[in-house]
Amino acid sequence: MDLKTRYAGLDELLSIIYGEGVGLSTLLGEIGFERVRVEQLQNGHREIVVTQFLEFIQKRLTSDSGKDTYYQILSRRYGLDGEPRQQLSAIAEKYGYSPEYVHQLFEEILHRCQTKTWQTQLRKSLKYIAVNQLGTMHGRPAREYVAEKLERLSSLRNAVEFTRLDYETRRKQILKQIQADLDALDLEYKPVMEAAEENIDALENEIKTDVLLYGESVSGGMYRATYTQGRVSWDNDGIIRYAESHPDVLQFRKQGQPIVSLRVLSKD
Repeated sequence: MDLKTRYAGLDELLSIIYGEGVGLSTLLGEIGFERVRVEQLQNGHREIVVTQFLEFIQKRLTSDSGKDTYYQILSRRYGLDGEPRQQLSAIAEKYGYSPEYVHQLFEEILHRCQTKTWQTQLRKSLKYIAVNQLGTMHGRPAREYVAEKLERLSSLRNAVEFTRLDYETRRKQILKQIQADLDALDLEYKPVMEAAEENIDALENEIKTDVLLYGESVSGGMYRATYTQGRVSWDNDGIIRYAESHPDVLQFRKQGQPIVSLRVLSKD
């Protein structure tokens, strides 16, 4: 397997998904990794990151029946397996499909990969893969380093807030000059809009009740009233207690990746 072919193929695929010039290094930068971190990954763990990232893409493109034809077409077209890339016509011959059918499949695959949902999931997957690899390289930043960035973030937020307040002040000054006309317009249209909204709310409630009674989804006009069965939920604390004496149930437990959120500290 030629790693250069694999890396080049992945960069080309990412540029199609996210836009021209967006390769692995660029994408890592966009999802929050500084240049020094990107260089650490490129020099030390690039092969592992690429392998795990491609495994995620393969899993996402594998059908419920376990077939990964979509991924294999991508892999052969861009050399993601490290072998020389092939034209779609050669791929079609390999799988016994017509060139037109493979071309149609290829366009469908790219369209799927370019959706917002796919782009978001690929970014999220790459971030956790890179974080895990940096963790094995002792790439954890110092607490003071993160705290300094939070200070910078505070300064930037304060600057934005100052600009917003200035904007609001000037906007109010402009609105004051035309406020009388706006008040008259509100007085004319507000009762009409409120009455229309009341009618809409009443009709929506009637429709929801009708669909509950009907027991199936119904389409009409520009709307579809979707009937959904009640959600099944589990008592998490109860399951944990049950698992203490029946540990075999833990094989069905799934835990998501950790996340980081920012909040403003109270000044009290």
